[in-house]
Amino acid sequence: MTVDAWSARIRGRAALALLLAAIIGGASVWRCARERARDTKEEQARAETAALPVRVTGPGMIAVAPGGALETKLAVGAVQAQRVTLPRLTVTGSVAARLGVGTEALEARWDFSQPELAASWADWLRARNEEPFAQRQLEKTRQLAAARVSAQTKLVERLRKLVAAGTDSPRDLAAAEADLVQAQLEGQKQVYEAETAQRNAANNRNALERQLLQAGIDPGLLVQAKPGTAILVADVPESQVGQVHEGQESLAHFYALPGESYPARVRSVAPTLSSERRTLRVFFELDDPDSHLRPGLFAEVGLGTEPRDAILVPADAVLHIGKADYVLVRTQPGTWRVTEVSVGDASGGRVEVLSGLGVGDEIIESGAIILKPLAVEALSG
Repeated sequence: MTVDAWSARIRGRAALALLLAAIIGGASVWRCARERARDTKEEQARAETAALPVRVTGPGMIAVAPGGALETKLAVGAVQAQRVTLPRLTVTGSVAARLGVGTEALEARWDFSQPELAASWADWLRARNEEPFAQRQLEKTRQLAAARVSAQTKLVERLRKLVAAGTDSPRDLAAAEADLVQAQLEGQKQVYEAETAQRNAANNRNALERQLLQAGIDPGLLVQAKPGTAILVADVPESQVGQVHEGQESLAHFYALPGESYPARVRSVAPTLSSERRTLRVFFELDDPDSHLRPGLFAEVGLGTEPRDAILVPADAVLHIGKADYVLVRTQPGTWRVTEVSVGDASGGRVEVLSGLGVGDEIIESGAIILKPLAVEALSG
């Protein structure tokens, strides 16, 4: 290869190297420029987000720009406790039975909402009377069996002494010993039969009692009630069972008797929940001296009307999201925490908060619905 050819080849390679260097340098410059542009865009986005009138700042937290148009639409107030007699819970029930005034026996004066209840009540009364009778029979049977065995035992012991003295025959002793064994066997059989009868009577009473409870009647209340008493039955949802207890004061309003209210009291609570409806049956006792409350009448019953200190907030302050209720609580100026609360019944545009808020907490009382989409986002984050 000539010198000129080598020179041309070297110049070509140098030009290619310069071209590659230019390409690499240009790519680096383009990449740096792109990164600077991206950083600039991110900074601009952060600045724009910070300038938004409302935004999610973290899990369960919302920021509202102070002094903005949005903030003027939010009414803020401090939580206060009030002395109230509002019901904690309202349920629908009906009169299951009524004890009228008269001269007949108390058990015969009950009126029921269903004929089947009257029949079950009569069966339960009969079973209740049979149980103590069976218990008395058992005690007498045990006493009689023990007396027979004792008498025969004494006879055997006397004959043994006479046989040993030679004044009586062994045959009479053997017969007496056989009679003792027979008395023991018969006594055990009779006691077993009496025990079985007593258990059957108790099981029959318990079965009838469960039937009455499932049908809406607590027989324990019926035997203790005084004339002029009505028994009202209501089912409480499983989620609100914790708000019910025996002795709780209540107030019933009957649809058929507008404008009238009847004080009531929780007398008993069913031992188990309904597996199908997931409700707990509650029994109320009401005074009805004028016999206005006919069996079958429907009523709205407010439970827990005893005077108490309660936290009431406007209904507009409560946001229902998913399966829970929330209130927006101010943590610092312009910042709100989405706080879960447990609420009771609403009355007069206000809702009782059972848990989740404290006296002095600042909340959004009106306009919270505007922030609900942000609250959903804050909770999901």
